[in-house]
Amino acid sequence: MSETAAARPRLRVLGWLGAAALVALAARRIDFASLAATLRGAQLPWLRLALACNAVANTSARVRRWEALLSPLPCRKQASFLDLARLLYAGYACSNLLPARAGEAVRVLELHRRRGYPASGLVAVQLGEKMIEALSLGLVCGSLALLPGQARGPLVLAGSLALAGVVLLLSLPRRVPAEGGGFLHALRTVHARRSWARSLLWSMFSDTTDLLLVALCARTLGIDAPPAAWGLVLISVNLAILLPSTPGQVGVLEAGAVVALASCGVAPAPALAFALVYHAVHLVPSTTLGLLGMCLPWDRD
Repeated sequence: MSETAAARPRLRVLGWLGAAALVALAARRIDFASLAATLRGAQLPWLRLALACNAVANTSARVRRWEALLSPLPCRKQASFLDLARLLYAGYACSNLLPARAGEAVRVLELHRRRGYPASGLVAVQLGEKMIEALSLGLVCGSLALLPGQARGPLVLAGSLALAGVVLLLSLPRRVPAEGGGFLHALRTVHARRSWARSLLWSMFSDTTDLLLVALCARTLGIDAPPAAWGLVLISVNLAILLPSTPGQVGVLEAGAVVALASCGVAPAPALAFALVYHAVHLVPSTTLGLLGMCLPWDRD
């Protein structure tokens, strides 16, 4: 066993311990009676709207983002929108129930086996998707710094770094590589054909929808926060879940959301209530639909 493989279980345990420590630290400051009262007072129409936006708009944008990056790759049969939507949810379900983001491996293995995409190209697309997610998050949240509100410093920094990243990508030469395969060949092809630009636009739509989800979940619980706070929550949550830790990032995501809202002056109990509702809006439908999707038969080639 290599040193890297041997270190993975230790890193996973450290991640779980870190998440447990954050939850324990937050719990010491929470008035659980106030937390329960906040959750009981949730306005369900806003919550239903958040669930619908996540299931329809956010899912569609994320599938299209992935589809754009896959488009230059050779394959035995091109994956349809429904194929990718099912695999996206299946990946979410596996990552929600198993540690170390197991769903990302499921997406690669199933597309390779079912549709004949090269495994190295799929891994390259996953890396590219992570880069696109980071650029998109910075651009969308950074644009909120133009609006009045608290804690604009992190938004300005995120927007500036993302803009610099996009400029760098646009300045790189576009040379379509010769026929071949492999990880680097797939990355060069995605860049040369500018499929990453189309993917970035879909990713920005997804992140804009996610900002709307933050606003809707806050409205559900009667939390009044400016748009700048929505962006800060989204950045903090994504930084918190950057490294794989607990299944479904339970505890870690909540800690990131509470820290962001607390910095904007929201009390701990409403902040935790928001974090629980926001996480549930993502976690429950994706796990349910993912498990259902894994049970459905694939159409034959």
